[in-house]
Amino acid sequence: MTRLSFALAALLACLAAPAAAAPERVVSINLCADIVAADLAAPGTLKSVFRLGRDPEDSPAAALIADLPPNDGRIEDVLPFAPDLVLAHEWTSPFTLDLLARMNIPFVLVRDARSFDDIRANIRLVAAALHREAEGEALIARFDGEMETARRDAEEGPAAILYQDLGSAVTPGSILGRILAHTGFRNVIESDNPVGLVYPGIEGVIELRPELFALGVYRAGAPSQASALLAHPALRLYLERHAHEVRLPARDWTCSTRYVARTAARLAAAYDEMKAAHSTSTLPLREGQTALIASHLQEQSVVGGLGRGR
Repeated sequence: MTRLSFALAALLACLAAPAAAAPERVVSINLCADIVAADLAAPGTLKSVFRLGRDPEDSPAAALIADLPPNDGRIEDVLPFAPDLVLAHEWTSPFTLDLLARMNIPFVLVRDARSFDDIRANIRLVAAALHREAEGEALIARFDGEMETARRDAEEGPAAILYQDLGSAVTPGSILGRILAHTGFRNVIESDNPVGLVYPGIEGVIELRPELFALGVYRAGAPSQASALLAHPALRLYLERHAHEVRLPARDWTCSTRYVARTAARLAAAYDEMKAAHSTSTLPLREGQTALIASHLQEQSVVGGLGRGR
C-alpha cells in the first residue's frame, strides 16, 4: 500500500468511526464550573454541583441548579454518581484530579478568568466538553451583546473606585478594573498586581477623591467585621456629600463568568446618571469639610486598625 493510499484509508476510517457520545452523567465539583455548566448542560445531564453553587449569595446561577444534589468536591462525593465527565477548576485539589485520572474518569478544568476573553474561553471549554458548542456560542453572543450595551466613553470619564469588604479596592488589570474602564470610568487606583486588589485605607481612599463609589456588597444584611468598614462614619460622610454611590452584588462577579455583564449594566446606569447630573455635580471638598472628615477618622473606629487597611 502506498503512503498516499494508507493516508486515505486512515482518513476514511476516522470518518467512519462513531463520534464520542455526549456525556450524560456530569458532576461539577467547583463553584466556577457550576456557574458555567448551569447555562450549558443539556437538561437532566448535570447530576451534582458544588454546595456553594446552589447558594444565591455566592452563585449568580443558583436558581438554575437549586434542586441538584450538592457535593463538597471530594472524590467520595463524585463516585456515587458514576460520572462520565467531571467539571473542576485549575485550583481543584491535585489529589482529587489524580484519583479521577487513575479511574479513567474524564475531567475538564475551568481556568481563572481575568479578562473578557478568558470568560469566552471558559464557556467554549465547557461547551465543547458537553457537546453543546452551539449553545456555547449563543451564550457568548449574549454576553458580548450585554457588554456592548454597557460600553461607555471613557475619555474624561468620572473618577471611580470599586471598594469591597476589608477595605480592598480593585486594580486596573483585574476583571472588575476592566469593567470600570469598559463602562467609562477612570479607576483612581493606578497600581496593579497579580491578585487584582490593593488596600488603601479610609484616608487614602478619600484623598483620591473618587466621584463614584462602587461598593461591593456580599451577603447584605449579614453584619460582619469585614463589611463594617463600609459603614465607617468618615466614608459615609464623604458618600453623602461628595460622591455618587452604587451598590454591586458580589455574586455577579463570582468566578468572573458571563454574569459580570450585570455588574457592567449597573455601572453603565450609574455613568448615565452622573453625566445627566453633571451640571449640578457636587463641588470639591472645602477645607472645613476635609477637617470634619478627618475628625471622624481620628475619633471613631469600626474595626481596629481600619484607617490603615490591611
